[in-house]
Amino acid sequence: MTISSAWRPIRMMLVCGDAVAAAGGYVLADYARTRWWLGTQWPEVLAGYDSPFAVHYWVLLVLPWLWPLLLSRSGWYEPRSRRARWYVGAALAAGIIQALVLAALALFLRREAFPRMQIVLASAVVPATTLVTRSITGLAGRWLAERSRRHVLIVGCGRDAVRLRRILRASPLGRSSVVGHLTLPDEDDRHSRTTGAILGDVSRLATLLDEQVIDEVFFAARVEQMPAVLPYVRLCEEVGVTAHVLAESMVCHSPPRLEDLHGVPLLAYAPVRHAPELLAIKRAVDLFLAAVGIIVTGPIMLLCAALIRASSPGSILFRQERTGLNGRRFRMLKFRTMRPDAESLRKQVAHLNEFDGPVFKSRSDPRVTAVGAALRRYSLDELPQLFNVLRGDMSIVGPRPPLPEEVARYDRWQRRRLSMRPGLTCLWQIRGRRPVPFDDWMRLDLFYIDHWSLRLDFAIMLRTVPTVLSGTGT
Repeated sequence: MTISSAWRPIRMMLVCGDAVAAAGGYVLADYARTRWWLGTQWPEVLAGYDSPFAVHYWVLLVLPWLWPLLLSRSGWYEPRSRRARWYVGAALAAGIIQALVLAALALFLRREAFPRMQIVLASAVVPATTLVTRSITGLAGRWLAERSRRHVLIVGCGRDAVRLRRILRASPLGRSSVVGHLTLPDEDDRHSRTTGAILGDVSRLATLLDEQVIDEVFFAARVEQMPAVLPYVRLCEEVGVTAHVLAESMVCHSPPRLEDLHGVPLLAYAPVRHAPELLAIKRAVDLFLAAVGIIVTGPIMLLCAALIRASSPGSILFRQERTGLNGRRFRMLKFRTMRPDAESLRKQVAHLNEFDGPVFKSRSDPRVTAVGAALRRYSLDELPQLFNVLRGDMSIVGPRPPLPEEVARYDRWQRRRLSMRPGLTCLWQIRGRRPVPFDDWMRLDLFYIDHWSLRLDFAIMLRTVPTVLSGTGT
């Protein structure tokens, strides 16, 4: 068992303890309400129920599973050292959500079976019993960790090795016994004041493994040192000692993640890691909203098509090649808002561009028709893009799809905005499409990619509605 895997049984113990604390706290709250608030016999028997247990059956079935999930959302079960006030705040926050769940159960089942005082007491007593239980299980976890203290040897004396030593010695699982350090080939002992005992260079590893009790070896090596380190990793494997290689030694711009491709181990470098399950939910939401949007706005689209046909010659729809996810090309649909020869006149109106960088946008573009200006003002020209969402070319929320010639002029760091499927609306859209420096626009898109969540998507959708209705589009 390694230091990191030693946390798993302790975490399981904490989860089980919190589940018991939740059920016990709820029962204790019911006892306090019945005996001390109502002054009646406990357990209380309600009319229409065969037994007192039947009153709280659903709560006692759901709460022991729900409560650890609520706590885990705040990082309750992560192996970190935290202050007591953090645990109090996390438990109280989970208690508030628990109260909302109980109120929902009361509406769904029988309101009489869930008195308001019971919900209030449970939201206070359950966090209290959880904090007491965590104190007990925490002490038990530390005792178990001390019983399985690991003897660790660190290969390396640089900054990473010093940080690693401090983390190991401050672990909430009990301090690891750091045997000492070995220097790498191009290192010296100038860091001895911060690293502690230096037992020689890495060539002494075999001798130390034979003579001392060593459970794990940590290699704090840089990427250029890896060829010299790998033989010693194999040596640890040969004698049955667990070897760890600091992943940051192989970092480019993001830490690698180990993946298994049909038995072939791979190191994956991804600047942003979005859970595939959440991305699947995002796609499902896109399909649902696009289908509903097409049905709801169908009459509006028919009216827009009729106005375009009556106001100017040419096609109703404007099809333009755009760049999508990771550079994929697709034909984006829009209602035509310009003259039929608008593309050929683009160079003549280039001086009207209100943005810098490789993008053209102008509020006073003479190529735009009167009907087109109205459609653009309320973003009605973009309704056909709902069909692009259905096809999978676009999403409801995401960076706006650029033209291929704009992408060709991107700086290298700006191309990362193509790492997410383009969308109908984005952070720039909800800011009223005001002219901003092109780099700031790109940073907005990268901020969205780096901080993406389903909550952020829904927040952007909600803010898009008043932005569209206010007519601040271009």
